[in-house]
Amino acid sequence: MTEQELILTEVLNCNRIDLYLGSPSLTKENKERLMWMQQRRMSGEPLQYIIGHCDFMGIPLNVDERALIPRPETEILVECVLEKMKAASKSPLNILDLGTGSGNVAIALASLASLAVHQKGCFVTSVDISPGAITLAKENAQRNNVADRIQFVCGDMQSFMRQLMSEGKSFDGIVSNPPYIKTADLSFLPKDVQHEPHTALDGGKDGLFYHRLIVEYGARLLRDQGLLALEIGDGQRVDLAQMLSQTSYQQVQFIKDYRGTDRIILATHSLEKG
Repeated sequence: MTEQELILTEVLNCNRIDLYLGSPSLTKENKERLMWMQQRRMSGEPLQYIIGHCDFMGIPLNVDERALIPRPETEILVECVLEKMKAASKSPLNILDLGTGSGNVAIALASLASLAVHQKGCFVTSVDISPGAITLAKENAQRNNVADRIQFVCGDMQSFMRQLMSEGKSFDGIVSNPPYIKTADLSFLPKDVQHEPHTALDGGKDGLFYHRLIVEYGARLLRDQGLLALEIGDGQRVDLAQMLSQTSYQQVQFIKDYRGTDRIILATHSLEKG
């Protein structure tokens, strides 16, 4: 659907086909809401924030300024994890989701993993530093009936991983779409992206601050043959390949997105290599 069609179907609470078959008329209240939404869009606010929801892998999610808008590229990340789950010999699997945002990755895994892991699925532990994002993620988990399969924690990613290690916790997989934009590049992002929380975008000087943390701590939190799955930024493949070559990871794979850009990195933790 076009943006105008999406806004109209939201205002009229109808399907796209109804716009053309039923020729619905706009009430005064409809017109006022339509104008308000169009003005917000003209100011550069993301369409998803304006209509208040989006679809992620067929899963309906509430979205607003509390968290990053789920992208189609992140669906590839989840698909890769689900595919790897099919080879798992145990279930349910324990997955660590770092930087959960709207909860899209955790909710998709909790919802769809039962199709991949012997019908028993997985349990996801999710962390985000933003209280607003955690609240939103919990709302989305409730909406999709997977709240009993996800533990949401509000806290700093590094501190939380340290806590998990002190408690002797281990995981079958670590998945994350961490911030990966260089700090200096934030001001050059498109106008609509500027409306999204910068904490969910800022990956530090070279865009790899959080990837380093996850790779380092992941080596101590993943079980033998556990999966590391990360979304990465444009041009970060070489640095990440070098980073992983110096650690206890093997079977490193890079998966391209819909534009043919390296977007996902998959690696297996090996106690023997460590």
